[in-house]
Amino acid sequence: MSGNSPPLIQTLTPDRWAGWSMDFIGAGYIALFVKNGRCVRVWKPGRHVSFALPWLEKCELLLVDSKLRHLPITSQGDFLSRDQYLVNVSLNVMYQVVDAKRVALEISDPIAALTSAVKDSLGVAISHLRMEQLTNQGRVEVRQYVLDHVDVYYTVGFSIEDVRVSDISFPNTRGIIRQVEGMSARQEAEHEAVLKMQIANAGRPELSPPPIQQVNILPGGEANSKHAIVNQEVPRATIPDESAATPSLPIRDQPVLAPTVLFSNPTPPSKGRLVNPSSGTIIVLSANPFTIGREPTNTLVLEDAMCSRNHAQILQIPEPQDKVRYQIIDVGSSNGTFVDQQRLTSHQPFWLSAGNVIQIGNQEWTFQLP
Repeated sequence: MSGNSPPLIQTLTPDRWAGWSMDFIGAGYIALFVKNGRCVRVWKPGRHVSFALPWLEKCELLLVDSKLRHLPITSQGDFLSRDQYLVNVSLNVMYQVVDAKRVALEISDPIAALTSAVKDSLGVAISHLRMEQLTNQGRVEVRQYVLDHVDVYYTVGFSIEDVRVSDISFPNTRGIIRQVEGMSARQEAEHEAVLKMQIANAGRPELSPPPIQQVNILPGGEANSKHAIVNQEVPRATIPDESAATPSLPIRDQPVLAPTVLFSNPTPPSKGRLVNPSSGTIIVLSANPFTIGREPTNTLVLEDAMCSRNHAQILQIPEPQDKVRYQIIDVGSSNGTFVDQQRLTSHQPFWLSAGNVIQIGNQEWTFQLP
């Protein structure tokens, strides 16, 4: 909308004489007569008379421009084509108000609402077209799609009379899949909890464990002989030195301590991974659950218009002998999750096998096991 265009909505206060007022509504406008914050009349162009009690009723006149208006819309990499190319679109929309009450009284920013509705239609239209189709007949396809879905604009009080797509261009960089760097939101929360625990424990004094009461019964003598050592305090985790044994104790009668063998923690099993055959991207399934969607809080964030905000998740199911199996679950996505071209039933787990091809939106991933 150009800067010289009159505002879409104007608020007037009628002049009254003894409570009466006569107002003239010009051509191309719709007037809403509002009394004490409530719309009581809708006036078309012409002369209208109204009455209000002085000092008791506050009256306003809202003039809504119902003429054909012009709205330019320009996007910069807001949309992705079917083959994952970023698309810039510039277009001019010719619109008109059809529901003055909704536009003036129910929507705080009607122009922003209309712009958002048009961009939503653009995103859906472009996501169904490949780069070659957009280059050859993109203007016609996009224009027709926007004009065919008039119900979207009626919900915000407007009608679209015409759309002129002036430019469709493609940035040099191809649309890529963005994965959240570092830790997921769940891992960050767990890490923060561990840090808080460490900080809380840092101010506490360390208490030494109590000594262990150890009884050594020596063979070859009586219990009360001088060779019996009873209730000798030995610090915890201290192994007596065999060379410091009692001299009177025969070597063959010295107690033999079994050696202590410390086992390191077993190496965790390797994780499964997702491989994008077109870009070569490899994603390790490190989180459990491993969430996928457009929402930035997901483990794998896909910038794909056909992908839901929270689309699917992959679970790791431990089994005996340190084995892990994987399940994929569609969490109620709009366009579905496909495994080997078969659509999954929403909220029902599906066991994954090596080589399965997972399709989410326009993305295809091959599931691989270590």
